[in-house]
This record gives sequence, C-alpha cells and structure tokens, in this order.
Amino acid sequence: MRTQKVMIGMAVLGLACAGLSACKDQKMQGAGNAAARQMAPLSVSVMNLQQQDVDIESTWFGHLRGVQEANIKPEVTGKLLKQVYWDGTLCKEGEVLFEIDPESYEAALSQAGAAVAVSKASVEQALAADDQAAKDVERYSKLVDSGSISEKSYTDALHARRRTQAALALAKAAEQQAIAQQEIARINLKRCTIRAPFTGVASKANVSMGDLIVAGGETLTTMSSIDPIRVDFVVPGKQILAKLLAPTYNPDEGMISPVKNFRVVLEDGTVYNREGEVVAVDSYVNSSTGTVNFVGHIPNPDLKLRSGAAVRVKAKTGVEKNALLVPSRALVSSMNHRFIYVVGKDNTPYGIDVIGGEEVTLEMPNGDGKTVPMLMQIITGRVKPLEESLKELGFDNPKDVQVIVEGGQMAALYAQANMGMRAAGAKEGFGTVNPRPFIYTHPMSTTPSVTAKQ
Repeated sequence: MRTQKVMIGMAVLGLACAGLSACKDQKMQGAGNAAARQMAPLSVSVMNLQQQDVDIESTWFGHLRGVQEANIKPEVTGKLLKQVYWDGTLCKEGEVLFEIDPESYEAALSQAGAAVAVSKASVEQALAADDQAAKDVERYSKLVDSGSISEKSYTDALHARRRTQAALALAKAAEQQAIAQQEIARINLKRCTIRAPFTGVASKANVSMGDLIVAGGETLTTMSSIDPIRVDFVVPGKQILAKLLAPTYNPDEGMISPVKNFRVVLEDGTVYNREGEVVAVDSYVNSSTGTVNFVGHIPNPDLKLRSGAAVRVKAKTGVEKNALLVPSRALVSSMNHRFIYVVGKDNTPYGIDVIGGEEVTLEMPNGDGKTVPMLMQIITGRVKPLEESLKELGFDNPKDVQVIVEGGQMAALYAQANMGMRAAGAKEGFGTVNPRPFIYTHPMSTTPSVTAKQ
C-alpha cells in the first residue's frame, strides 16, 4: 500500500511538471486531456468543518497525599506485644494499632499511687501540727496581756506557728508532686497502647512482635487520611496573572485561582468520577519554576485514590467562542507548518495553512449517522483568518466546508499538482477527490501483543 501511494505521488508530481511543459509548448488542451486520463479521482474521508463554543480545559501535573499524614512513633520504651491492625487497612480514629508490654508501667503506676498516699498522710500530719500551733498562739496572746506568761513565750509560739505553716506548705507541694508523678505513670501506661490519631490507612508495619521499642525511635508505621484526599499541583504563574487581569476578577473573593473545581486523570488514563475543589493557593510565584502551588481536596469514599499516586489535574479555564474544529487526525504537517485540506466546489483539494490550538474531546456527528466522542482540535488561519480563506474558495458558511480527514497526505500531492497546473494556465485536467463520510475509530496500537495469543 505504501509503495502504491509513493508511485501515485510520483505520478501526480510528474503530471504537474507535464502541465508546466505543456503550457510552454502552448498545447494545454492536449496536456489537460492526458492529465485527466492519468489523474484518477482520489478516494478520501471527509467531515464538515465544525463551529461551536468550546470549553477550554487546562491540564497540570500533581500528586495525591493525605489531608492528614503522620509517622506513628512510640512514646515509651518496651517490648512489642502485638500488632493489632492489618497492614494497609483503613483504621478508625482511636483504633488500636500496637500494644507494648505494660508490666513495668503498671508497677510504676502502683508505686506512684503509694507515693501519693504517703504525701497525703504527711499533709494531714502537717495540718494537725499547724492547727495546734495556731491554738497555742491564740491562747498565749490572751495570757501575755494579763501578765501570766512572758513576752518571750508568746514570741516563741509565733515562731513555732510559722514553722508549722512552712512544713504544711512543703507537705502540700510534695503531695502535688506525687500526684503529678502518678499522672505521668498513668499516661505512660496509656501510651503502651498505640492508637490511630485519625481515620485513615495504616501502611505496612516496620516492626515485629517481640522487638524492643524505644521511645521516639523507629517509625512503627505511617498513616494517611484519604477521604477526602489531598491533591497538590502546580499552575503556571502566567495563568494566575491572567486571572488577576481578567475584568471579572473580584479581589473580595479572596483566593486567586483560575479554577474552583477540577477532576483528576489517573495514571491509566481514566478520569476519576468525582470532582475536587481548590482549598488553598500559595501567595507567591516560585522564582525557579515560575509556578504557583495549589492544594485541592477530592472526595474518596470508595478509597480508590491512594496517597503518593501521580495524577493529572484537568479543569475548565475558559470558553472559546465560535471555535472552528476539525478531527485532530485531519491536520497534515509539512515543513514546520500544519495544513488542512478541504474539498473545493470544483471537487479538487485545497490546502490551508493553519495553527493548531487546544485539543478537546467532544460528541461529534459520525459518518454512520451517530454521534461519538471524538478528539477534535481548534484551528485558526496562519496567513489570514480561516473564514477569509474559505470565502475565497466560495464558502460563506464554514460549516458547509468538507475537510479531508483520511487521505490528507495524498490530497496534499494532488493539491500541489493542481496548483502547479493552474499557475501554468491549465483550464482542466486537475486531480479530483471522491469524498466519502468519515467514520471515527478509536486509535489502536500497531504493535502486536506478545501475550495476545497465549
């Protein structure tokens, strides 16, 4: 098939040269008849040029992480008795993850309790001594006024009262200290049972039963909350600037973001079926990358999204009014330019130099009378407005134009040959096309599968 196309192309180019030579010999009629006999109509697939408003989507790269993430580390030292949870499972807030041998901490709590009892007894003893000293001072104050005791005895009673007050204060302080030590012992005992700090997925444990666990040492496991899950992505600073300069921008809205909602595309190309929301935007543009960091949250009730996965973030960032669209496969590249080839009213192909814009997937009319999701590309004229080029070909309504989707490479050769013949003054004998409706088929790999037959 490829050899046949090359031979046809060489024949077409040869015809163009023949047309030019015939013009010089002033034998255009004969050359035209010969060309007409040799240039058989080219069979091509066509689709009408589409024109409609198109939502413009932008795509950015990002990754998933937990809204809350934690490295679970021990707060006490001891032997690991048990791992309660299963690796990689969802754990509720407060659910037990690990248990450390509590024996020594139970003993410490009992010892602290005994110390509290002793300190309470000391307080009672100091209270009794202080009460007795207070009564002595009251009695001596009456006797010294009547002259029954000396002034020195009364002064000694006052000093004794001060000593009992100080002893009582010390006893009460010792009691508070003992109570605090008891609370620390209770907390340490509680820390022997390690619980999930929030609802999330606990990863594989890094320790085994019987290991000696050291307070603040090795991370036992990591946890990540994944419903909703966090999406970190970066947006070019120029898109932020476009948002700021847009006439619709309202600074009272707070967050400077070109989008509010988004979807994520997973690594296998599927689009996740729930929509996310932007919750935070950095206040500065990274001087190294020229980008701004974004944070979004997306619901994940079925737990399909997992922390650490790479994703693409897609969001609507604008609308292209009355955009002209062709199937992406209709564009033909040549010498760093891109062309579309259309069927003229004389049934010959014409090339138009265009600039390819955004690619979008839209429901488009198919050649079999149905509509299918089709990869389309917005196009504009490179040399002049596309509508103007179409009017020069006699089309006032762009939607009436038939664009060659399949067969564009050969149509380019026909168009080139026709252009040479027209330049030479030929009136007939041009290469024509035989258009048929374009029927969309999904792109498929041409590489045979090694395992397909196994």
